[in-house]
Amino acid sequence: MSTKLSTHAPDRRKVLVVGMLDSVHLARWLSQFKTEKIDFVIVGSKKFKSPHPILISLINEDAAASFSFTYRFPIAGLIGYVDFFWFVLPEKFLGFRRRQRFIAKVIKENNFDYIHALEIQGAGYLISDLEVELLKNAKVIVTNWGSDIYYFRQETRHVSKIQKTLARADYYSAECERDYALAREFGFEGRELPCIPNAGGFKLEDYPNSIDPADRKKIVVKGYGGQFGLGKLAINVVRKLLLENQNLEVYFYSVTQDLMNEIEGVRNEYPERVDFSTTRNPIPRPELMKIFSESRVFLGCSKSDGISTSFLEALMTGAYPVQTQSSCANEWILKGARGAIVPPDEEKVLDEVKRALKSAELVRGARKANLLIAETLLSENLIKEIALTFYRK
Repeated sequence: MSTKLSTHAPDRRKVLVVGMLDSVHLARWLSQFKTEKIDFVIVGSKKFKSPHPILISLINEDAAASFSFTYRFPIAGLIGYVDFFWFVLPEKFLGFRRRQRFIAKVIKENNFDYIHALEIQGAGYLISDLEVELLKNAKVIVTNWGSDIYYFRQETRHVSKIQKTLARADYYSAECERDYALAREFGFEGRELPCIPNAGGFKLEDYPNSIDPADRKKIVVKGYGGQFGLGKLAINVVRKLLLENQNLEVYFYSVTQDLMNEIEGVRNEYPERVDFSTTRNPIPRPELMKIFSESRVFLGCSKSDGISTSFLEALMTGAYPVQTQSSCANEWILKGARGAIVPPDEEKVLDEVKRALKSAELVRGARKANLLIAETLLSENLIKEIALTFYRK
């Protein structure tokens, strides 16, 4: 597995990106830089089955920027298998250290202008233990994804790792003002990059929004449990809503394995009114956005989150967002968006969804205000213009 990559042309920048290669957020972030004279070298921070399709298209695209993986393989879509066998199987319990040594080797054999760790618990921790001397010739950027500090600050074993990661960083970026304050509390002393959505901006034309929200009979629910989700709370709310509203339809997406039995139970009770997709077999994004555009309410319940990309998608599709206060979606309410930010309490969540189902004035007014926010603060061109400053000398 060779790390010998393209030479560093004097008129180009070279950036090492460490991140989750199956993540749509990483893929969308990188796609913003296609027109820039940047050579991106990409290393996986965690094991994965296959790179995200958007990322594969970037690898194969003829653009001003170049995108390449750190190992050569004839079929880009299969490198997840190579990654698994190379880093996990040879050292089952030492895969992290092996990956870290590989990253060190890549840095030694290349002259990077920037090293960018996108997400702290994976990429950030990999960078944190590298020798300081190894990083002296490149500027290090650490990007905070949703819960990287907000959630993991509660766990003692993560505190020192977060501090060490931030100590390595020359620059820090996040999508919530909340997280900049937390980074300072954890000792970050570098430069703060602009606060923008981690996955970039949005093409408004990709988000259908023609149906009057007051005429919609559906709600769309993020149905995840696991470490960060409160899908069980959302399921309990939905059961009560289905019982009280005979015409209501519900779509759960991003359903995690731990909630499959309960979600299937709800669908079996209401086979004509409930459907779902899972994290293992996700619904294609255009189809999900169509469902958002047909939904009167978006419901997202979590223990911890960033903005919540789904919250932003609700703004653009006219679905009234009901989001637990564990995210930083409240920052967008302060900017003028309309929605409900509620405690993770079943009755309070239920009350807010009911209010949106009953009031045509509420959901129509919210769509008008939220589209204005989307047009002025979330457009792809605006966010891209800001993002392009991240790697400029």
